[in-house]
Amino acid sequence: QGLGQFNAASSHVYSARPLLMSGAPEACNVLGGTFALLIQAALFAVTCAVLIWKKCVEHSDRTWFEFLLDSSKQIAGAGWIHVANLLCALLFNEEFASADECTLYAANILLDTTLGVGIEWCLLMGVQAMLSRLPENVEGLLKSGSYYDRKGHFRLAAYASQLVVWLLIVTLMKLLVVALMQIAPGVVYAVHWILQPVASSPKAKLVVVMIAIPVAMNSLQFVLTDAFIKRKGHRPQDAEDEP
Repeated sequence: QGLGQFNAASSHVYSARPLLMSGAPEACNVLGGTFALLIQAALFAVTCAVLIWKKCVEHSDRTWFEFLLDSSKQIAGAGWIHVANLLCALLFNEEFASADECTLYAANILLDTTLGVGIEWCLLMGVQAMLSRLPENVEGLLKSGSYYDRKGHFRLAAYASQLVVWLLIVTLMKLLVVALMQIAPGVVYAVHWILQPVASSPKAKLVVVMIAIPVAMNSLQFVLTDAFIKRKGHRPQDAEDEP
């Protein structure tokens, strides 16, 4: 989102490198380095700042501890999605003749943070609906955003179980998005067309693909996902801010 995803978990970045063919235009390719880590750290900081702002302005009884638990699930999912997006850009690059790796990465981000969020919401709601038919002790462990028992005691097992469920949801979302890109390659070519204004300047395309798009779209994704991943209703009266 599902890092979508978010780009904090990898030391890769897109950069410009001339093609070997004489006279061919420059293309955007995957490279690694110290600069990559700085870019990822900056994007991570911006997205976290957006989430903290949302927590500060929201009107609910969610504690900061619960907020950190909710956010950690998102960050874990986004990190995994970031790695998956890099792999998709590398593995499927040859299938799209006019699209380079940066275009494929941008297409993945745009789909993950829009359609992907909707898919995650549907999957999570489906899981929650199925939980209502399970024994109460199981439902309590897996109910999204609920980390305390009825006496207000923090349950690490509840957090761990929800984290696993969320990673499975994010993984299924990613598989569906990849399938869509294979079935409807026009989505990738549409992104390629959108990026045409910066196609002649690899450095400008680098800024758009690795900074502008991720900052805007990942921030939107995190805010939307936080709205439905957090606990619904009131927490137990005895629950504390820390376990």
